Amino acid sequence: MLNILLAKKYAAAMFELAQEENKLAQSDKQLAQIGRLFDECVGLKAFMDNPQVAIQAKKELMKKILSDDFDQSVVNFMLLLVDKHRITLLTEIITSFHALSNEAQGIQLAYVRTAVALTNDQKAGLVKKLENVTEKHIQLRERIDPSLIGGIVIKIGDRLIDGSVVGQIKSIKKQLMANC
Repeated sequence: MLNILLAKKYAAAMFELAQEENKLAQSDKQLAQIGRLFDECVGLKAFMDNPQVAIQAKKELMKKILSDDFDQSVVNFMLLLVDKHRITLLTEIITSFHALSNEAQGIQLAYVRTAVALTNDQKAGLVKKLENVTEKHIQLRERIDPSLIGGIVIKIGDRLIDGSVVGQIKSIKKQLMANC
């Protein structure tokens, strides 16, 4: 619980800085890139999480990795995380930052599960309908789930829309059981 609160504080601080510098989208993209790097490179994560490795060695490695491709405020933020021994919270910090960034930019994530892949036209139509309902820009996160048999399940924020065949069968079953 304490780690989540700390992660949110660091994310909020970076969010405010990115907003002040008018680099919110850029910082969000760069932090996501760093997060993917840490996820893909197990050795890097182990090195940075190791308390026996000197902070200066961690900072030097971070500077080499981030070099010229990253905004200086993102580099400084990562070095601060190393200094304060908070690099272990990187995933939570990036997740919190991304949520703040999406909110500020009016972006809403929609998690979509379908039995088969949607065509580009279907995706565009779905995005348009969801944007009309939410009055926000929608980013789809798709997943194929053959167990749905057919239809679609959409999760936006705390809303769940189940239009799958399996969901309809469960609903009918529930109604039949209630009437018996």
